[in-house]
Amino acid sequence: MTITPLAPAIGPASTVLLAVTKVLWPKGLNTSIYLDLNNFSRHTAWAHGFMHAYALWLGLVVLTVLFVIGYGAIWWRRALHPAAVMALSGAGTVAALGINQIVGHAAAELRPYDTYTHALVLVAKANDYAFPSDHAVVAGGLITSVFLAARATNLYRSPAGAPTATQRAVPVLIGVGTCSIVFGLFLCFARVYVGAHYPGDVVAGLLLGATTVVAFSVLRPLVYWLADLVATTPLRLVLSRPEPRAVPSASISVQDVLPK
Repeated sequence: MTITPLAPAIGPASTVLLAVTKVLWPKGLNTSIYLDLNNFSRHTAWAHGFMHAYALWLGLVVLTVLFVIGYGAIWWRRALHPAAVMALSGAGTVAALGINQIVGHAAAELRPYDTYTHALVLVAKANDYAFPSDHAVVAGGLITSVFLAARATNLYRSPAGAPTATQRAVPVLIGVGTCSIVFGLFLCFARVYVGAHYPGDVVAGLLLGATTVVAFSVLRPLVYWLADLVATTPLRLVLSRPEPRAVPSASISVQDVLPK
């Protein structure tokens, strides 16, 4: 069974949207890939349950868990500045979601299922715009966050300027980042598979999330200063594992060393 690309129509879900765009550039590529994947979705009903969950919430959970694992590796190695970089990148990801709302309203692209009303849709239909994808924005932001943290950890030096054991966390962060790329790209695929987005929506979302997080990295000197300030307070536990307690040296009396 194939999907016949009928003349685009505006469905009831879009009647509340004004000054809309049916399909953004590249229109032909967006449409053809979307309809091909939608046709593929019709022929893979056995995967619908998993793809529904992954596209809706599971993909975001997986990426968040990977982010936490990366942060935990830095935290365990007591790297204040890299931990601050990762926290800053997380804030950049949240900011990217806000920027995405502005971009989405400016582009005003209809959801593909509003334009192609006969398309198979595996998730609840939303009344917002399609471009860019919120899920892809989060994926792009979290992926970039991990790799920026890996770079900061690799360059991290102690206050004395010497390399530290925290650099041992770099392979862990690279592994976490690689997994994030795989699961993040699969999330983007899933958003198109379930019928919620065009391919251009998820590509733009990835780029927006990554670009915003990189832009936020210019604030690193400020967050480094804040991290050093926090290090003198009990809040240090948020950025670093507690230092081991010094074991008091045992005192030796004269009687202990004199022969008996």
